[in-house]
Amino acid sequence: MVPVHHGIQLRMPSSPGRVGARPVRADTGRLGAVFLLLACGGCAGLMADNSATWLSRPRRSHDESAFAVGFKTTVAYPVRDWVTFTWLGRAIVGDPAWNVGEDGTVADSSFFVDRHLGDCPIDEVARGACTGPPPQPPFELVDADVGGGTPKVILRDALGRTFFVKPDDPAWSGLGSSASVISSRILWALGYHVPAIYPIILTGTGRADLDGRRASAALAVPGDVCGHFKFDWFRLRREFRGLRLACAWLNDTDRVDTNTLVTVVDGQARYYLIDVNSTLGSWQGRPKPAWRGWRYWWDVEWQLAGALTFGLARPGYDPDQPIVSEAIGRFDARFDPRTWRPQFPSTAFDRMTDADARWMTARIAALGPEQLRAIVAEAGLDAPSDADYLLEILLERRRMILETWPAD
Repeated sequence: MVPVHHGIQLRMPSSPGRVGARPVRADTGRLGAVFLLLACGGCAGLMADNSATWLSRPRRSHDESAFAVGFKTTVAYPVRDWVTFTWLGRAIVGDPAWNVGEDGTVADSSFFVDRHLGDCPIDEVARGACTGPPPQPPFELVDADVGGGTPKVILRDALGRTFFVKPDDPAWSGLGSSASVISSRILWALGYHVPAIYPIILTGTGRADLDGRRASAALAVPGDVCGHFKFDWFRLRREFRGLRLACAWLNDTDRVDTNTLVTVVDGQARYYLIDVNSTLGSWQGRPKPAWRGWRYWWDVEWQLAGALTFGLARPGYDPDQPIVSEAIGRFDARFDPRTWRPQFPSTAFDRMTDADARWMTARIAALGPEQLRAIVAEAGLDAPSDADYLLEILLERRRMILETWPAD
């Protein structure tokens, strides 16, 4: 990297497989953070991953146990950041994102599309990534009982397309499927790559335990599948820092590394957010436990606070939070945008600055009430009162976020 002074633009170096590094303004805070990280050595890959637009050779993340993920996110990553002086750097010069233009925008990339919602017809926003026809029966069962937190099957429809299908729990019909449909469309509108997810009624599968059940059907994404990615690799990108607010809005507590996917199409990688059936009031297709969104699965901070105060200090959730309905689960406007927590800590989320938050709130503010109403309608909920309730709570949580971080 060539030293830069006096307002000259800085371009983060790209490495083989990383193309289109984006210029960012060389201010004192950013240069200080860069030089602190450079002093630690081995940062070339980190810099390229966090400043490039299009990546062509993605790394692959290996699946890990919940204990391994909890240990890394709670202990290993914070210790690493302390040892490499990044905490000190943040305290002294701040920690600005590395892929931001002079006007604060984020360019289209392997991770993000800067959609201008004001120019999009309402029906286009409501469809999101679902640009083709919905799944067409009869369905051919390709694979049954695919692993994961929620049981799913792989089906091929009459048009020869492959879908990853998650049937709703028989006791909670509409819960997981509506959460998947609504949240995937909202994330698409905010700029993220997501699969096309349709609400369907299963028929013609030849299985009595499937036919007639409501389900969500995610169209297989195009390209060569390369596996998952780690948010930690991209903790200096604004779109992943700001994603924290989008997840808080949707109570997307299961936004973990294994719920991601990377594909390569024509030499360019696409980084997807997948598996959104643990958003809103759903947790893997069943009502979400009341504590999710308020503390981590393994939350050392709250454990210590509770021990030191003899149990007086505790997260602010209502342990008796009611289930709203069969298709909504537990979802209300009782949350704090500043202290909301996913299942595991995320170094990308933890690094969100006020500038990152305001960037995201501007995107959330652009998604207006009528667009949200149309998105909720796409879920096809049986009870109009359920659709009205979801829209009301989404708008109230949106208002709380916008008041906490007013958009520029």
